[in-house]
Amino acid sequence: MNLPFAMGLFGLVTCLVFAFNAWRELRRNRPGHARNAAMIHVAMVSMFAPFCLYVLVAYAP
Repeated sequence: MNLPFAMGLFGLVTCLVFAFNAWRELRRNRPGHARNAAMIHVAMVSMFAPFCLYVLVAYAP
């Protein structure tokens, strides 16, 4: 496994963790800082995950 592929995989796993935690927080539906942070994490995941997938496809072994 080459380094770009490994980093793309690591980024995708990180995105999944952040998305899962944001989804849990948004389901609680309570206003406050945690909800705002979860909304920002969803936006970050939606931008970073496609890039990770691109790197995985481009550097697939």
